[in-house]
Amino acid sequence: MIATQAPEGTLTARYAELGAGLIPVEPYISAEYYEREKAHIFKKTWLHVGRVEEIAQAGDYFVKKLDACDTEIIVVRNKQGQIRAMHNVCSHRLNQIAYDKTGHTRKFFCKFHGWAYDLDGKLTGVPDEKCFFGLDFKDYALTRVACDVWQGFIFVNMDPNPKMSLADFMKPMYGDVEGYPFDRMTVGFQWETVVNCNWKLALDAFQEAYHVAYVHGNSIADAIDKSDGGSMPPLDALCGDFHRRLSLAGNQKSVYGNPKAVTSGGAAAAEALSDAATTRPIAAAALRAGLGSARHAFPLDALPSGVNWTKSPNWLFDINVIFPDFYVSLRPNYIQAYNFRPIAHNKTLFEARVYYPEMTTPGGRFFLEYMKVALRDVLLEDLSTLERTQRAAETGVKKHMVLQDNELLVRHSYHVIERLLAEAEGRTTTEARTEAIAE
Repeated sequence: MIATQAPEGTLTARYAELGAGLIPVEPYISAEYYEREKAHIFKKTWLHVGRVEEIAQAGDYFVKKLDACDTEIIVVRNKQGQIRAMHNVCSHRLNQIAYDKTGHTRKFFCKFHGWAYDLDGKLTGVPDEKCFFGLDFKDYALTRVACDVWQGFIFVNMDPNPKMSLADFMKPMYGDVEGYPFDRMTVGFQWETVVNCNWKLALDAFQEAYHVAYVHGNSIADAIDKSDGGSMPPLDALCGDFHRRLSLAGNQKSVYGNPKAVTSGGAAAAEALSDAATTRPIAAAALRAGLGSARHAFPLDALPSGVNWTKSPNWLFDINVIFPDFYVSLRPNYIQAYNFRPIAHNKTLFEARVYYPEMTTPGGRFFLEYMKVALRDVLLEDLSTLERTQRAAETGVKKHMVLQDNELLVRHSYHVIERLLAEAEGRTTTEARTEAIAE
């Protein structure tokens, strides 16, 4: 492919610093590259681990395994209502403190020798303390990690004193999203699975819409706003120092393509039902059953300015990719929150959570069940290509990928990682790009 400058008016031209060239395959198949990502990105960056509603009361906790950080952490709400995070490692002989994935406790007790820790991780009790010599409790607390909350999402950082606060990490790109009613999305469903592919390869499949008309031909292809070429062009894309965003339009005459229909009702529902009644009768029945059932309404003009920032009347949803591995899709009436957690250079734990407002009628709950099945089918289609792509990449036949304009977020992801690795390893970004091209 001949290197060329992107035409004016394209997304690629807007972010000319990212270039318009080929993207190396090596970062997707190299075990050595993954070790660099672990050392310089995952162990130094804010990582999403859950929501505050999961630990609503003092003593509630959950345990999160973070393979890319070579650790497992306990996230707990203390007696003062603060959220703390600490490594799940006893200070005595290194046994894990919490065995269960979730729970409630007054204190943490090591099941090996009975050492006790409070909800802040401070050591409070040692059996046969007199048999230790010069034991100072304050020196043997559980090892804390930095922990903070953004809009109800809990983040941790393995560096106990991060160079950048969570607020500084999030606000430049997502300050105009703050105020979205995350706290009123209190019900939903979740899935998780291990996929035999690189974490970036999995994430890339979710941060572009070029594939939608093809991969999702059996599920939601009729619900998208298509171009003349048949694909799904974005309304707009935004790229920052770390994060990236994509806004997409839908076919308002479909149930899936008009997600505001169930909470807004009225004209929105009528439009969504206009074609669905004949083309997708089950979807239409689910929408009719769910109308008026949501405990909360979410008028579009009441959402923060960063949601549907183009103000398109055909808006479907915004993709928000929070670096490095957290995907949040914001819609008028529900949220999709996905993590692509690396396990190895060619293995990813995919965690999917979907949040809705509470439904107050059986019809509303039927609508949620319909959406659960619809979204399951979409996810199965998304996941269907990943392991095949990984195996194909590992043949080594192709050294580079070629991207089109609407795959800008994939390009941005590669360049952010390359920049951070170069900075951590004392190289310039230009040197890193030259090495990648040479490879």
